[in-house]
Amino acid sequence: MSPDFAPYRDIIHSLAPMVNQSTFQNAFDKRTKDVANKHKFLLKMEVKRLAKPCIRSIDLRRKIKDTCELYTYGGIQHYLHGSAIQAFEKLTKHYGGYTFGVYEGVLEFAEKEKKRQALVKTPSKVRYEAEIDTSESTFLTPCQELLNFPSRKEERLNYVVAIEVFFNDNTSAHASTIDLSVSGLKIRFKDPKSLHKLRGINTLHIVFRGLNKSSRIHRERIEYQILGLSGIGAKSCIHLYRTQINKHPSFNTFVSNLVNQYKRRYKVNLDNVEMALSSKIYEQSFANANTSLPVFLGENKQGHLGPLYMSLNGCAKRITDYWLNENYQQMLGYLFSPLRVRYLLSKATGESMTVYCFHHIDKEKIYFYSAYLHELLEQPKLAETFLAYGSRRVSWRVFNLCVQHVNPNDAYLPTSLPDDVSKAAARANKPLSPRLKGRIGKIQAIVSIADVTNTDNQAVYQRRQLNKLDIRLLKYFGHPRNKPPMTIDPYRHKEQDLRRQARYVFRTPIIVSANQMRIHGFTEDISISGLRLQLDQPFSKRVNSKVSVTFPKLNEIAAGYDLTSIQYRVKAVKADKHILHLQADEDESNCKPFFTELIQANIEKLLSLQHDEKLPGMSLALRNLHARSSSQVCIYIEKKPQGFIPAMTTANPVPSTALALMRDNGGNPGVANYGTLNTAWLFLDDDDSQGYIRKCIENLSNDSGPTSAELFVCYDPSAINAAERVIARWDYQLSTHRAKLNFIHRAQKLGEFCALSITINKAPRPDTEILEHELKYLSQQAIHKAANFEERMWDIAAVLFMTDITQETRFRYRIKVTN
Repeated sequence: MSPDFAPYRDIIHSLAPMVNQSTFQNAFDKRTKDVANKHKFLLKMEVKRLAKPCIRSIDLRRKIKDTCELYTYGGIQHYLHGSAIQAFEKLTKHYGGYTFGVYEGVLEFAEKEKKRQALVKTPSKVRYEAEIDTSESTFLTPCQELLNFPSRKEERLNYVVAIEVFFNDNTSAHASTIDLSVSGLKIRFKDPKSLHKLRGINTLHIVFRGLNKSSRIHRERIEYQILGLSGIGAKSCIHLYRTQINKHPSFNTFVSNLVNQYKRRYKVNLDNVEMALSSKIYEQSFANANTSLPVFLGENKQGHLGPLYMSLNGCAKRITDYWLNENYQQMLGYLFSPLRVRYLLSKATGESMTVYCFHHIDKEKIYFYSAYLHELLEQPKLAETFLAYGSRRVSWRVFNLCVQHVNPNDAYLPTSLPDDVSKAAARANKPLSPRLKGRIGKIQAIVSIADVTNTDNQAVYQRRQLNKLDIRLLKYFGHPRNKPPMTIDPYRHKEQDLRRQARYVFRTPIIVSANQMRIHGFTEDISISGLRLQLDQPFSKRVNSKVSVTFPKLNEIAAGYDLTSIQYRVKAVKADKHILHLQADEDESNCKPFFTELIQANIEKLLSLQHDEKLPGMSLALRNLHARSSSQVCIYIEKKPQGFIPAMTTANPVPSTALALMRDNGGNPGVANYGTLNTAWLFLDDDDSQGYIRKCIENLSNDSGPTSAELFVCYDPSAINAAERVIARWDYQLSTHRAKLNFIHRAQKLGEFCALSITINKAPRPDTEILEHELKYLSQQAIHKAANFEERMWDIAAVLFMTDITQETRFRYRIKVTN
């Protein structure tokens, strides 16, 4: 409605339904007696316009976030959500039909609702905290497997036609199709009682009675194989597949033409495309925000079992950096001696092991020590010395190793689209190259390494008695320097690179100076005009301040270049103030030519931080294999008007403590419903309405890195009430080690005790390149659905990873641990 008519809104809406009545003129004159004559004519025109019949369709799918459904009125199809349908029906009753007044009234209603939602999204802090929803239903999340979606060879048309289904005994039943393709079909019986006839049979014969009789296809009996059933009762669907695809060529031609001719009208079935997009959106966050490091075990070229590859993202770098020696060579292979690899491969999928490690530095040489928990249990006296001595060192680390046996075929992941949709889809669906398949085929298992070190827990191990005379015996757990470990080939994830210049891994000593400050450190990576440094001491200056960098070792070999006091500007400082990002000053004449020459001369040796693979497709294949095999449970958290809310959980069908804790049994003990998981015990704290997780997410930033905490859980699987089934306490709520030990004893009396290491990381920036095939196709078929998926990928605020550390916790507090 024009702003000029705003003062007369009530008059216009009350008179519009009376336009075709004989009393209209009298009513108009009576209602407008106080209106100036120059406005009366315009008002009458506006009233008559709003009363005119309308044939426009209303589509709110792009305007409102709520789910819209198809609503038909007078043969015109609209897409409206619940409250809009109520407004539509109220207005049509008022106007006596679908008029422009109804059309504009519904759009006006939707715009107001959109503004109300926007106001709720950006409230003040006080109002935000008051509106947080703490009802348990808010924390029920669906659970899905990563990268588990069907790939189709053909497009399937949503097409309903009457059919007759013939069984083996030549009896028949009436049904109708739901969707069909040349080789597949989904049907539903008219009478659900006919479902019992499917017992014990694998094939059906179908006659398409409702097809055009001139084609004579309505007489052909076409054989289908039963793939499975979905749904229950009257909504049960039977999924069928043709085994003899070449037996009925006329039918093939008919269906193929039908799909191509009517797919814009009836729409193709997009279920598998939507499943693929949903899965790939969450896989992005899983792969790029995961702080654990997957190492792939298998048979090497010499025929020996050992570590072959590791799949790297930016978050797992802390683990690989820990295993660098003084020459910056990777020593992670020490964790995987032949004896240890055989031990790991003997374990079941999802089983965890604890490994304790520390460094010893002597004459600028690093000596590595590590011990699996089962190795310490076999040497109890030496274990006391190892734990007491190692925990007193700054280099003390506790790693959790989780084994996942794999099927190498899971490395191949085609799109969800048929080849004939586009040339790009056909290229993406190509199988792995023989060389790549040969490499992947040697993989037998993945070991996910998670750093679960906790400084408070380190103090518990320091209380163990240290006999200094036994320190020399620790060489039993030491790794000899003259026997280097097996090399593990690193493959980095392909991530979005927004930098103008390529960066390369390169480590050399540096000295950073500014005013009276002088800090030693080394470079982590370099580019022609930029550096990333790791410093020995915290950096106290601000972003954009200027510093001088000296390269003592490079200066010795840089003939013709002076690499002392090179001027750089600070572009970023990490939260711990030890990691620095620098950019060279524009007028700096020495560093850029030198680093250009250095990179060009060593381009074959330098490891690029971009996606330069020795074997094309290897990093993606390893990433697929990890996502489809991992036993790690992840929760994806979105920022909603009511706060940070879990939106999805991903988990593979592997026995898991975390899954057991979250199962929603609907009040039926012993019934494990893993389709819906209850995370209320994780997000709702008894003594804090805001919840610890929500506070952690609010404090996350791009530079702060992930945050971790321990959660102690008392689990009573026989309890019906969820609040009684799981009792959880964060480590900050159990402020002393005596309190933690008491909780463990109480949990063991009431039911079971388990401990989890919870890691919360900021969700990475979405990469649409991974989704481009499905997203483009969905945009062509249903643009509103594509828009919804694009919104979903940006809605993920954080990812929560759960690691079972029950074994380490029990051992830490000297509670009996089985090997």
